[in-house]
Amino acid sequence: MIKKALHTDPHFVITDQSILMQFLRLARIDPQQDTEELVLVKLCAVFSQIPYENLTKIIKSDAVISAGSAKRLPDEVLRDYLHIGTGGTCFSLTAAFIAILSALGFEAHPILADRHYGVDTHCALVFFREQEILLLDPGFLIYQPTRLPTTEPLIIATEFNTIELLPQEAGQKIELVTVVKNSRRSRLIYKVSPVDGPTFGHAWERSFAWEMMTYPVLTRYSSGRHYYLQGNQLRIRDQQRTTRQILTADEQYAVITRTFGIHREVFVKAFSVVEYGAHVFS
Repeated sequence: MIKKALHTDPHFVITDQSILMQFLRLARIDPQQDTEELVLVKLCAVFSQIPYENLTKIIKSDAVISAGSAKRLPDEVLRDYLHIGTGGTCFSLTAAFIAILSALGFEAHPILADRHYGVDTHCALVFFREQEILLLDPGFLIYQPTRLPTTEPLIIATEFNTIELLPQEAGQKIELVTVVKNSRRSRLIYKVSPVDGPTFGHAWERSFAWEMMTYPVLTRYSSGRHYYLQGNQLRIRDQQRTTRQILTADEQYAVITRTFGIHREVFVKAFSVVEYGAHVFS
């Protein structure tokens, strides 16, 4: 039986139970039979297939007046993924992840992070198990529950890079560094203390003014490769190499549908708002 959700803030609540049940069926989760550990494994596996993309964010922000009404809350994110293959950016994906975890009885909370271009410009989620704080970050494709270190660095080897989590201030802050061959880059600093819904929502609303709202950004890990599309530039990375391509609008169409699994009408709408591809799909 689905437990009573632990969150009541609308950012982290699924109001349509039929959407929740559809998603659980897709994930092959049986809350009555599966152990908590198995539920978590299945949930993280299906969430790892949801693309990070800002196409839906571009579309909705163009259709409404305020950033507050442009936020895609968990019902919308899950419904759209089930029907048209879309995902979201870090705020909408994090909120949806928290909402599902909450509905299944896990105590999960949002945290904010600072990037080089500003304070509270990224987010992730933490939850608590056996005296440990575990991290999940859809924006950086961290879909395996990862213990947050408090004193010593934690090194995570993935199939396309290495992630270093470096504790600061006795674990109150965590720097995330990525390493690809000889290139080492500081990406962000998590602030580990959870924030409430209004604080999270305010940071989310500010994100609609970012430069990334002027061009498509999509990323996904699939079949041992990391795909990253920014504007018309595609980067594909695996254990051996990184390749870069400049795509035509037709090639963008092929990548977005085949690699990211997003329906054609989504990027047609998005490209009618931003420059990339508009001349072909208008």
